Amino acid sequence: MRPVVIATALGLSIAALAGCTGKTGEYAGQGAGIGAISGAVGGFVTAAIFGGDPIEAAARSAVYGGATGATAGAISGASADAAEREAYEAAQKEKRDRIRAKIGDDAFTGLAALAKCDHASAIANADMAQQSGNADFVVAGLWLEALAYSDQGQESTARAMYGDIIATDANISDETAAELRRRELADGLSEIRGEYDLPKVCG
Repeated sequence: MRPVVIATALGLSIAALAGCTGKTGEYAGQGAGIGAISGAVGGFVTAAIFGGDPIEAAARSAVYGGATGATAGAISGASADAAEREAYEAAQKEKRDRIRAKIGDDAFTGLAALAKCDHASAIANADMAQQSGNADFVVAGLWLEALAYSDQGQESTARAMYGDIIATDANISDETAAELRRRELADGLSEIRGEYDLPKVCG
């Protein structure tokens, strides 16, 4: 796990928006900020838990979110026609739906809350995810809860969940693997926050 790579990749995608000026630039920044961090965190966590390259997933989500955010700015600032606006909205929906389909609405919402240091909402959503009949949603909920406790400095509480995680997550065979995965998720979350001007560590 190399958080600096995440930071570099995400930083480049955000820097691409710097060329926007005036009202178009204002809208572009808003568009990127709204969806990009949720996509970056969701993509990163989903790849880390279920397989794939977490760094690539986080960077791809950020590039996607930033690019569509810029498109939104151009559309709003230039009053482009309805077809362009609909295409932008469809692309955003496709991205959200893809992540939600894998981890569920509750885990997705909880990860977005966690990115903003809203631990109470993150844990509440994690609990709801764990009540699901979908095994993947349950796994995502368990990791979300463990990550939320870890993010608050309650590492012993997070580690107490390893037994349930090992019993549920087919990719985690023992506590050592669970510990490594938790640290990977925590490091990635911190770096992604930093790229979106949020506190890396919650106060």
